[in-house]
Amino acid sequence: MVEKIDLSPLRGMRDFFPKDWVFRKKLLQAFENASEKCGFLRYDTCVVDAYELFERKSGEEISDQIYDFHDKSDRHIALRPEITPTMVRLYSADKENLPYPAKIWAFGQCFRYERPTKGRYREHYQWNIDIMGEKSVSAEAWILYTAVMVMKELGFSEEDFCIRVSSRALLSGYLSKIGVPEDVHAPLMTLIDKKEKVEESWLKEEMTHLGLSSTQIDSLFVLLDTHDIEKIQEITGPSEDVQQLKDLERFAKALGYIHYLKIDPSIIRGLSYYTGIVFEAFDRKGQFRALFGGGRYDHLFSRMTGKDIPACGMGFGDGVIRELYYAKFGENKTFASVPFYIGYFDDSLQEAAMQLAQKLNALAFACDFALSPQNPKKFFTAANKRHAQVAVYLAPEEYEKGEAVFKNMETGNQERISLNAITEEALLKLL
Repeated sequence: MVEKIDLSPLRGMRDFFPKDWVFRKKLLQAFENASEKCGFLRYDTCVVDAYELFERKSGEEISDQIYDFHDKSDRHIALRPEITPTMVRLYSADKENLPYPAKIWAFGQCFRYERPTKGRYREHYQWNIDIMGEKSVSAEAWILYTAVMVMKELGFSEEDFCIRVSSRALLSGYLSKIGVPEDVHAPLMTLIDKKEKVEESWLKEEMTHLGLSSTQIDSLFVLLDTHDIEKIQEITGPSEDVQQLKDLERFAKALGYIHYLKIDPSIIRGLSYYTGIVFEAFDRKGQFRALFGGGRYDHLFSRMTGKDIPACGMGFGDGVIRELYYAKFGENKTFASVPFYIGYFDDSLQEAAMQLAQKLNALAFACDFALSPQNPKKFFTAANKRHAQVAVYLAPEEYEKGEAVFKNMETGNQERISLNAITEEALLKLL
């Protein structure tokens, strides 16, 4: 007796069916097109790596979410929870051969053992873009410009999403100004990061437990709820951090995406290595988690390599954007169509059908091919199920005349075409 096996994927893991690749291909193309248009160079890194690479720099948010284990040589290794640390290693090993500043991008799989929610899984694929070697906020401006380009290619506009921008340095400076001890900044920022997920009363109570007075808490909330940069400056006073936010707005206006930005001091980001400007993108209706996020991490290289290199970047996962896309455009129910589907009546026509398939491919047309003979009814049924735009059938009577039957599956129009007259122009007319 065969033992029955549970064939469902593990909780938080996903299978991608052929129908899923319609959107997935569109998303990958958008990532690649935007990256290349904006001058980013592609790289890739290992999915499995030394545990130390992630453990020693991860913040509280993911330090307990790492999939880690010991291999057969008793090495402590992990599935990467994010791409940035491995990017640091890769860049450090080959920076002499890269431009400076360097703009690089990757698309890879990451794993985190966390509670699955809508759009968030225990494994996901993530687009990362990073700029190393540029201190000015023009780097952040260029990264956000590239991200907006992706969203536009997917069909989204400023009515659909916004990018909320803040500065950890600005917030830290203000905390010091109102008398919050520096050793309280990190746990306080962790609390602030939960601002929209918990009740305000609970948040204020937790701040009290950290030692903040009611006056300090009230002053902090005034800042967190202020979105105009000039008013923020009135609260915090002039500083380089305020000026950076002003510069980002100025650059965003020059690059044509200022209407997507919203200054929001409550944006913190979960990872402790961020040092300056940080940002997260959300859908306007507030239905989903963050679409993408990132910021400046100037000290990460020095913490990992001992060499100080200014850097900023962002990560854009494939889960939430999929939910937002389906919410706006509808979920895809079927797999991608193919321009041509080629079949034949019996074995005597198989090689001729193969030659025809090769000819269509040589003319840069995609086609699917029936691997065994089929009668006309069975063939056209198969072509319809394959979502072919045009079905091409070789039958003895037509083939003796050097022809094949071409049927447009949408209109039902059918015609015989000489196999010697098949050109790119003739094929385009059939689609």
